[in-house]
Amino acid sequence: MDRTTLEQAILTLARDQDLLAEFRADPEAVGPGRLGLDAEWSAVIAGGDRDRLRSAGLPDGITILVSRWFADDLADSTSKGAFHVDTTTPLPDPDVPANLVFAGGASHVPDLLARPEIDPEDQVQRLLAGYERLAKDIAEADPDVLIVTADCHFQSFRTGAYVIGTGTSYSGSMEFFKRSDLDIELTGSPRFAEALVNAVRAEGLEVEESAEFPLDHGQIVPLKLLLPRPDLPVVPIITQPGRSFSPFGAKVFGEVLRDVVASRDLKVGVLATGGLSHWLDPGKFGKADIEFDTYLLQMLQAGRGTDIANLEPYALLDHGQYEFPNWLIMLGMVGPGVRGEVYAYEPMEASGGGWSVVNMLLPERAEGANDE
Repeated sequence: MDRTTLEQAILTLARDQDLLAEFRADPEAVGPGRLGLDAEWSAVIAGGDRDRLRSAGLPDGITILVSRWFADDLADSTSKGAFHVDTTTPLPDPDVPANLVFAGGASHVPDLLARPEIDPEDQVQRLLAGYERLAKDIAEADPDVLIVTADCHFQSFRTGAYVIGTGTSYSGSMEFFKRSDLDIELTGSPRFAEALVNAVRAEGLEVEESAEFPLDHGQIVPLKLLLPRPDLPVVPIITQPGRSFSPFGAKVFGEVLRDVVASRDLKVGVLATGGLSHWLDPGKFGKADIEFDTYLLQMLQAGRGTDIANLEPYALLDHGQYEFPNWLIMLGMVGPGVRGEVYAYEPMEASGGGWSVVNMLLPERAEGANDE
């Protein structure tokens, strides 16, 4: 059942007390007959199951109607804050631009390169094996340019908007982690990057462009492990969750980029970096939210990654997912209905989080696109 139908059904019931009384008396009849619901979701609403509705992407301000108002449950006592993956609603057919030849995501935990010995060796090896598989996928896709999303760590920007790198080259090192020997030099793609900036602004969205900023572990760790060739042009995109955080906005940002990709004669790849759960807050470092990480990965496997954007910010932040907008930009570019294959997931206490590698199973790859 799609989010819009569920939302409109709840709002219709809220506006019409007579209809609500009829629905509560016989949801199996009134839901399908009057509200466009199926029997399953009629029962969800009638039972005041906010957890299911929240997982379907409905905002908390609407779902609370079904418990505190429809069912007069003043304490909202049936809600547990659990998340569910919808496996009954049919997926839409994927509609991926033919020249989007790779999409995936990987954590950028600095300890994986700077001091892997602090974590259990078997976990480190399983995680590295996931990166190796993803590296092969990128190499086989042979993109002309790679978009890489990460969040702001040590850079300083003027605004709180997402930043698109428009430079001809970039460099950085892991000096903050006592490993200045782990450095990187990247080639930019300024013309393509400027096209992305112009498209975002044309949609009325805020974006900052920067031709020069230092790279950090957000780019260095994954690209050291995944970049198929050193001269592959890269467009870095930096989110700033400490200044602005919108899951829905990240998906929309990706959708705008998707339109630019579709209009270019380039084979494009997109790599999301960061996550999954971790906290840098004093007193919380070292934790991983395995249950919520599993929910996110199951959503990706089910082809419902874009639905995660409908969650309110607190639902992600409360579970240590402040870097997940990096992934939602990638998912917005891919669109709904595309399943992900989880290559690795390892919760590691010493390095401080739940680390993952995922490949999105695109339906087709472009052939013969030209460099720009």
